[in-house]
Amino acid sequence: MTRFYILLTIMNPEILLFSSDEDITYWELKNLDSSKLNISLDELQKTQEIFEKNNIKACIMWETDFHTKFHNINYTPYIMHYLWDLSLLDKQILGIVWPRQPSQYSFRVLQNMFDVAQNYDFVTISGMAEWVDQLCHSFSVKYKIPTIAVLWWGIHHFLKWPNRYIIDTIVQNWWLILSEYKINFIPTKYSFPQRNRIVAGLSDLLFLPEAWEKSWSLITAEFAYQQNKPIFVTPNDIFSQTSIWIHQLISDKKANIVVNFSQFFAENFKKLSSAEDTQKVDLPEIENKIFSTIKTKWALDLSNLINETNLDPDTLMTHLTMLEINNYVFQESPGVYNCLM
Repeated sequence: MTRFYILLTIMNPEILLFSSDEDITYWELKNLDSSKLNISLDELQKTQEIFEKNNIKACIMWETDFHTKFHNINYTPYIMHYLWDLSLLDKQILGIVWPRQPSQYSFRVLQNMFDVAQNYDFVTISGMAEWVDQLCHSFSVKYKIPTIAVLWWGIHHFLKWPNRYIIDTIVQNWWLILSEYKINFIPTKYSFPQRNRIVAGLSDLLFLPEAWEKSWSLITAEFAYQQNKPIFVTPNDIFSQTSIWIHQLISDKKANIVVNFSQFFAENFKKLSSAEDTQKVDLPEIENKIFSTIKTKWALDLSNLINETNLDPDTLMTHLTMLEINNYVFQESPGVYNCLM
């Protein structure tokens, strides 16, 4: 372990080894004799630099920061890589999945769902697949609902993806991106369904607006069913090819029917506090304004706080410091503030 000495204070050496060696597997890490590995210190430091430059974090299943919800995943990942706010896993999570070629019906269903969803306290999760899962993330962004993207490729590889809008928005909002793969892992046909088990394992409820026969989303539904996670679906025309398996799930009594999203959210999620409720916090006017802004917008950095509150930097910092001292807000990362209430 001598060669890892410099790195130990920064990151668990197993995490660096995993992404520095293309061939090493999770299972080999568990019984690792590092002295037999032919990986140079330069290569390890290069890998660590990628982690640090891109703010990529990782946790191992036996470490204290390995979130309890990760243990709900079938074949629990040994290492989980992530970007930003792992505490989103503390909230109630709604998984949203559907086929690769959704019809206009899915778009109408999702629009109706999110019109109601914006009034409730929860997080969405999906798989960042083009056209399909991205719609879940896009609606979440539009309605300012925190979202979790689970990748079937490595985070560093993902950050180089040409379709940057959704990635950048999730990062800018300090939400959450997860991947169990080496940071430069290029996706394969096997990593896609493996990713689905993570979506199912982290979801408290799973929703499918449509599902073709042999749809990938059915893999996620089956994982959720095996774990006794509630599955919800919207029925459609019985002759619609995009809803063949939705009706089969209903027939097999594996899914609950949703016909009214107001009722669905009222029965399954906690409603967000209204703006009036937020204003009831007993604080001086300026501090209440800052606190309400952070609570409404989720995590904000200083530049965004200045823009949102129209306060000068000195005034903002004075009152932010008081809010932090009195445990109303905290810095979830340097210069980024969130609420403790």
